[in-house]
Amino acid sequence: MQLFHNSHDTAYRDPFGAAPTDSFIRLGLKISSETAPDRVRVRLWINDGETFYDMKPASRRPKATPHFPALSDPSGSEGGVMYTVKIPTPETGQLIWYYFVVERGGDTLYYINNSERLGGIGQTAAEPQDNSYQITVYDKNYKTPDWFKGRIMYQIFTDRFFGDHSDTNGEIPKKRDEYVIHHDWHEQISFNPHPYENGPACNDFYGGNLKGIIKKLDYLKSLGVGVLYLNPIFDAYSNHKYDTADYMNVDPMFGTNEIFTQLCEEAKKRDIRIILDGVFSHTGSDSVYFNKYGSYGDNVGAYKNPSSPYREWYQFNNYPNYESWWGCSNLPNVNEMTPSYLDYILRDDNSVIKTWLRRGASGWRLDVADELPDEFIKILRREVKKQDKDAVIIGEVWEDASNKVSYSIPREYLFGDELDSVMNYPFKDNMLAFLLNAIDAGVLNARMMSIFENYPKETVHALMNIIGTHDTMRIKTLLGGMSNECGTQKLASGDEELATRRLKLLSFMQMTYVGVPCIYYGDEVGMQGGGDPFNRGTYPWRAVDPELRQWYTDLGALRRGNKCLTTGRYKVVYAAGDVYVYARYITGGRDSFDKKAKNQLAVCAINRSLEPKTVKVDLSSFGSFSHFMRGVQNTVTVPCANNILEIGLDAVGSQIYMNSDEAR
Repeated sequence: MQLFHNSHDTAYRDPFGAAPTDSFIRLGLKISSETAPDRVRVRLWINDGETFYDMKPASRRPKATPHFPALSDPSGSEGGVMYTVKIPTPETGQLIWYYFVVERGGDTLYYINNSERLGGIGQTAAEPQDNSYQITVYDKNYKTPDWFKGRIMYQIFTDRFFGDHSDTNGEIPKKRDEYVIHHDWHEQISFNPHPYENGPACNDFYGGNLKGIIKKLDYLKSLGVGVLYLNPIFDAYSNHKYDTADYMNVDPMFGTNEIFTQLCEEAKKRDIRIILDGVFSHTGSDSVYFNKYGSYGDNVGAYKNPSSPYREWYQFNNYPNYESWWGCSNLPNVNEMTPSYLDYILRDDNSVIKTWLRRGASGWRLDVADELPDEFIKILRREVKKQDKDAVIIGEVWEDASNKVSYSIPREYLFGDELDSVMNYPFKDNMLAFLLNAIDAGVLNARMMSIFENYPKETVHALMNIIGTHDTMRIKTLLGGMSNECGTQKLASGDEELATRRLKLLSFMQMTYVGVPCIYYGDEVGMQGGGDPFNRGTYPWRAVDPELRQWYTDLGALRRGNKCLTTGRYKVVYAAGDVYVYARYITGGRDSFDKKAKNQLAVCAINRSLEPKTVKVDLSSFGSFSHFMRGVQNTVTVPCANNILEIGLDAVGSQIYMNSDEAR
């Protein structure tokens, strides 16, 4: 007896992917057997409870619409009997887990998820094991901001981007006597011990500030940037500002609250929005709230004054001992669900999140979202959307956010009442594994499809697609084969050439993929560096790679000029060995969040091999085509006979083929 199910094919699971509450999902299992089974059931696990549904032979075979044709049923469309059942989704967002149970003549077989638990084609087993398929059920009213979908984001570590000190005669302000001020923008990063705690001080500054960002807005616009994500800008001791001292004020090293509003206004003129970094799981020990070192007076803050209104925010274990973030004593943890903390950060009319939205911010990125209780994030969402229904909420999550478990608690990020988006680390990790030859294109596709399957569509189109951040080594250095510990060591010329070609390929994928591509400042000009803090160097304004920067500029123009690349649908058409080919498409506006969008198809291809490759793809499922425009700048016309497109790829190269209503 042969069993078959493919959760990536609507013949077997309809609709594909995550499903809204109060809806129905049709599941199908094909059975090829000379003798009919006695009983076929699907076993569901919902809210810690087990439920079985009987499955019956379908009166007619469901139409197959596989998201990747090569993953369709290998036994063909005619063989076997399809057993189906419709199951209702719950009234609240949650995960459903399922597998199939087939009984015949006293024997029982199970059809379960594959061993990698990626969805798609599963496996037959004699025991159910722990390999269920996942269905993410989300609130049917869940909506993410349309303005955010498909934009290009740019991440800035403020001190290291650009400084404008014209109002201080070029002098960089020095907030603390022990601060190290680099008067040469190109000096090496300093390592100084923390004056009060174990570990590095992170107290060296180069003078990047908010006025400097204002001065570079036109440059950012030339890259096609529509969103700026700023690492923390609030008053804090360190240069990274994750040790908040005062949530209500910009750090004086970076500017003032008024300059922040000016930045938002100037950015808005260029159709650029600002996203702030919210660090709400801990504060700094040297803060107005904790005041461990007396910087704010002898009787202020939770550490100095047992009667402080902030005392209940923190957990003291036999004072003066206290809980801190990952054992870092300069980062005392907060009790997020303390009513006064909730009021101050979230609920009051003049709370932190609302105040900064009124000052011009368009959303929040939540630092270490897995350290924040689900209920805290739910309240945050309600309060943010009260202030601005179009503000975006992004969580720092490094794994699949749909089934993330932190501290033994299954998280609820994507059920519709918490996050709009997450940092898409799986995209980064999977693409790097592919480019560095750890996996082939088939495995890459399976991993990518798992995210499409597990995330709500509203989330997928708002995903923050990263290839480098302030927490990871510089992407060019990594692509050149160096390790995290390389520090300031530069790539050798041959390795740098290969790294640049790989970076062009990776950025092409990033800019033509579904969601919001995010550029970490300086990656577009070839910045290098190992792990923290060497990934946080100063932007090399005098030593850029002009060819790479032009590549990013052209990609930005390509993305902005083609709706299918921002809000169109996604389908893989070829994935084998070194080559990965996918389509972004719009059919009469139905496949885009822009209902006025015209028919458009982009065929995007990447080749990781050191040798050129040629593949042929059948595009019949997208329509009828006679020709395409090839290249990032759409400069070459190529024929497409009988809807078969021949794709030529350079070694470690990428290519795009465009066809639209206007081109036909």
